[in-house]
Amino acid sequence: MSSTSRPQGEDTPWAESPEQDWDNLLPAVSQEAATNAPEARRSSDERKASEEQGAAGIRRGAAAAGREGHRGNGLLEPAGHGHTTRQDKAQAQRGTEAQRGTEARATAARDAAIEDRPRALGLRRALITISVPLATLMLGVRAIATPAFLWLEYHRPGFPKDPFGFSTDDRMTYGSYGLEYVLNTAPSRYLGDLTTPDGQSIFTPAEVSHMTDVKHVMLWALVGVVLFCLVALVGMKGLRRRAPGAIQKSIFWGAWLTLVVLVVLGIFGALGWQALFTGFHEVFFSGGNWAFRESDSLIRLFPEQFWVDAAVGIAIFGVVVSAVLLISTWPTAYRRQRALKAAHDRQEIRDRLSR
Repeated sequence: MSSTSRPQGEDTPWAESPEQDWDNLLPAVSQEAATNAPEARRSSDERKASEEQGAAGIRRGAAAAGREGHRGNGLLEPAGHGHTTRQDKAQAQRGTEAQRGTEARATAARDAAIEDRPRALGLRRALITISVPLATLMLGVRAIATPAFLWLEYHRPGFPKDPFGFSTDDRMTYGSYGLEYVLNTAPSRYLGDLTTPDGQSIFTPAEVSHMTDVKHVMLWALVGVVLFCLVALVGMKGLRRRAPGAIQKSIFWGAWLTLVVLVVLGIFGALGWQALFTGFHEVFFSGGNWAFRESDSLIRLFPEQFWVDAAVGIAIFGVVVSAVLLISTWPTAYRRQRALKAAHDRQEIRDRLSR
């Protein structure tokens, strides 16, 4: 078979022999190969990687099928291997659940830190404010119901003498019994069995009954005030850190509220002491067993002047306590700056956590 002849001429690019033809084309081919070499290498590498991934996938599929087959027939699986695998899976699942729980708690803690606002702040501040006058008045009443105040009353100039014969020592003895009975848990015999040296009872059954009612009112009032103050103290938890200045402001306004209450009661007492005294007894002793004769021991030991002085003493005690609280919580420039700085610091922490 004859080879195809090439046209010969002056413009013919082909050489007369194959060797000369290759020698002429070699520079161009070398340059093109050098240009396409990186692309060729990349294509080759990609093909190799694709082939390796395919082989790995086939191996994994075969291994999974083998494990399924082993679990299905139980012939090629070693003894205890299935139980170990299930145990490992259970442990892995428990670990995953524990990790999720930890992450959930961490997320909740972070959200709480970002919020960082105490719940029911207004209610808690109101409880603190109201607890101040309640505690102050109760402490004032307790300070009055002491033998020390009784001694001051009986020995102060101008205190009325007993027209029926009780001496100052008799008043101190029997009056102290009355005050102690109001504040202790003794039965009514504590007063009912009290007699004079000649054997006469100091207090009549009606007087003992009234003092028992006073005991109940005092004890329930004391328990109520203590419980209310405990609730207010619980409400203070976390306010110093999360609401800087809230406790201080609440106590400050509570001191002012105490003064307002004392002023109102003082006005009513100055305008009509007898009406105020009667209204108080009708509210707390509705049974009507609080009215006695002037010859009864309760009137002789605790005349009207004693209760006027007791009211004045409670008012003075309340004013002193309120003044101390106002001085210690007055919103000075330094205290305001300290509260603002604490609030600013808390805000910066919330801003960093929210990023």
